[in-house]
Amino acid sequence: MRDKGGILAGMDWRGVICPVCGQALTETARVLRCGQGHAFDVAREGYVNLLRWRGKPPKIVGDQAEMLHARRRFLEKGWYAPLMDLLATAVDKNPAVLLDAGCGEGYYTRQLAARFPGTRLFGLDISKTAARLAAKQLPSARFMAADVNQLIPLATNSVDVIVNIFAPRNPTEFSRVLGADGRLLTIIPAPGHLPELRTRFNLLNIEADKQEKITAQMSRDFDLIQVYPLSAPLVLDAADARDLLKMTPNYWHWTAVRQTNLAAITQFTDMARFQLLQFACP
Repeated sequence: MRDKGGILAGMDWRGVICPVCGQALTETARVLRCGQGHAFDVAREGYVNLLRWRGKPPKIVGDQAEMLHARRRFLEKGWYAPLMDLLATAVDKNPAVLLDAGCGEGYYTRQLAARFPGTRLFGLDISKTAARLAAKQLPSARFMAADVNQLIPLATNSVDVIVNIFAPRNPTEFSRVLGADGRLLTIIPAPGHLPELRTRFNLLNIEADKQEKITAQMSRDFDLIQVYPLSAPLVLDAADARDLLKMTPNYWHWTAVRQTNLAAITQFTDMARFQLLQFACP
């Protein structure tokens, strides 16, 4: 039986594990519980907060609402549609289970849901706001607020494909949750990504050897199988350019002067450059 969104109905929290003890979680009356008695409420929007902190939690965790809304506006206009097409090509077949590790507000998860009906989808982000926004727009997937740098709250060998898009990586945990033939698809900005914006507004630079550093980071747990480069031209107005900057780490370096300079732009031409790195367990 399918719901109106075309995704298989009856998707539940199977495969999700307790972030405290690692036991399986089961849902009863919108509460996830494990055999040890740890319990986590499923929020009204449909996500669950599985974040665990040692000591006092930080005041700011993950992307803020303004960043997430900017990302949604920008991506839903289709500016990165070529990147989504490349990702779908790399995913290739309907995987049984797919994890979007660092899902943000859920744009790519939603696109994957439309292209791979029947796949069980999980999204994970350290930002509770991101998990909430994602869950509201794709209730058939399962979204969790969790830290990818700690235990990923999914069972060992339970995932077929992990997508990791402009987000932190945890090779040990990625390897644990992936099945024997599982694949990891990591997308990073390539050298020369948004050169005009970076020059004009003195933005953070992309590391020239970013691919090499990530490959080295993953090398104990993964083999690099293939690298897919992609370039996409952008012709943006002031609103689109502002959203593009707000959805990146440059948001934290935003100033009134940059805001004023950007507002004066009527049209801005630039080039987005990406690399999709496909990894497999050795």
